[in-house]
Amino acid sequence: MSCPSLETVVAWALDELPQAAAELFEEHYFECDLCFRRAQHVHRLVAELDGSLPPLLTSERREKLSAAEPDMPAIKVRPGERATLHLGGKSQFGLWIMQAAVADATRVDFEARDTHGELLFAHQDVPFDADRNEVVLACQLHYRALPLAGTFCVRLSATDRAGTRRVSEYLLDHEFEAV
Repeated sequence: MSCPSLETVVAWALDELPQAAAELFEEHYFECDLCFRRAQHVHRLVAELDGSLPPLLTSERREKLSAAEPDMPAIKVRPGERATLHLGGKSQFGLWIMQAAVADATRVDFEARDTHGELLFAHQDVPFDADRNEVVLACQLHYRALPLAGTFCVRLSATDRAGTRRVSEYLLDHEFEAV
């Protein structure tokens, strides 16, 4: 068996591989140092993410997190701006507070792309704070292990009752302290 794809390793770590495929993969990874290290890394990452914050926070979740972590960095960014969030040391979590015209919105959609325009992740109908005109994105130190760590080109699309869409864009840089 040749080394499996990263998707297979992730499916194994998520316990989503069929029994026969999982057994075949496990036979291989016990004989292949590279796949063994990769599988252990992905397994640890999945375990960490399992207990992590959702990426986009409700106002209530934000308030609870801010109360529990009063020194947590929270970076406010307006449409068209670029900002940097530094994580490491005592800062295990951080918040991007994206200001946007969402007061009249009935729905806000979120997408993050890399600097080449490739879609990293997207969420539809995300939580937003209409009173504060904000959408809050949580970031965590262990994201540094993901291939999508770095700069996010974020687009928020707010839709009102009449169906009018307002788009806000941001450049969010992540700097992670070395392990």
